[in-house]
Amino acid sequence: MPAREALKSQRLFFALWPEAALQEIWANWAQQALPAGIGRLIPAANLHITLFFLGDVAEDQQYCVENAADGVHAPRFNLCLERLGYWRRPQVAWLSPQTTPFALQQLVSQLQQGLERCGFKPDPRPYQAHLTLARKVRRGPPAVRPEPVAWPVDRFVLVRSELNQTGSNYEVIRAWPLD
Repeated sequence: MPAREALKSQRLFFALWPEAALQEIWANWAQQALPAGIGRLIPAANLHITLFFLGDVAEDQQYCVENAADGVHAPRFNLCLERLGYWRRPQVAWLSPQTTPFALQQLVSQLQQGLERCGFKPDPRPYQAHLTLARKVRRGPPAVRPEPVAWPVDRFVLVRSELNQTGSNYEVIRAWPLD
């Protein structure tokens, strides 16, 4: 009897994906605000806020994942990334809002509940919205504040991630509008 062919899987995550103009604003700001050589800047086209990282998802499980997203009913909201931060352990510099909007908390909570039914375990730590600006940052960035830019968030997306020698390539494969 021939060996059963392994199911294909894809590396997936849910995210808030800004328009290209906003990505360019934040990428340009990071290039000017962060000292040269502080770390590896994230390309503008890859800037996003992760809602839930799924990891490798088999084709048959992706159907459940997309159904979970279909069940999310959260309102649109505005997000203002106005705080520069740094996590030493993962060596990441990031932007975040001062406080996470309640509508974003609702979105993440509903998504987590749906994904639990698909066998995914939510992170036990409280959700922290952040947009990664640079990786492999060995020391904290200077204490500078970005110019606040309003981001009208009206959808969330499912993204395919492919790792390569230069980093990650991301492709938005489906989007869901917010109410």
